[in-house]
Amino acid sequence: MKNSIRFFVGCSLLLLIVCYSCGVPSSEKEKNAAQQAMDNAKSLHAEDFAAANWMDAMLAWDQGEAAVQEGKPARAFFIRAKSRFEKAAAIAKSQGAVWSREVSDIQLAIAERFSKIKAALEKGRMPSKIQKQINAVVADVEKAKESLDSLVAKGELVKAKALAKETQTKLYNAELIMAGKKPVS
Repeated sequence: MKNSIRFFVGCSLLLLIVCYSCGVPSSEKEKNAAQQAMDNAKSLHAEDFAAANWMDAMLAWDQGEAAVQEGKPARAFFIRAKSRFEKAAAIAKSQGAVWSREVSDIQLAIAERFSKIKAALEKGRMPSKIQKQINAVVADVEKAKESLDSLVAKGELVKAKALAKETQTKLYNAELIMAGKKPVS
């Protein structure tokens, strides 16, 4: 009788340990998948191009992390985060292509306007005061064009577009100066 009680207690403890270890399901697989989706979205600059979706994904990620810290099931949070990161990545990829075309178009316009300004400088038919102002703008634009090319090559399209717009403004001001008008700020 004592042996059967010991056997029953031993089996009960073993069963309790097995049940307890299975009580909180591991969410490592889902967390890793969500991490990969996050890294992919980040590489496509989703935080810039799909900000709302990125924030939703980060909220789900943070909820999953908090659940893990509290010892609660986090699988659903990481699955939701992965899905939202994938959505943000898809939007970012689409928006990135649009921005890339826009920046490329602006770069072409800059090159065209810049060549006209340089040609006018080479003719030398303007007063020296204006020529000095235009030379300063030309130097700034040459530096900006190099920076712009570098930003585009790195995929930093948000910064590239801002720099391209700024460069266009400088060229417009140079054209105004050449026409004898006041530049805009």
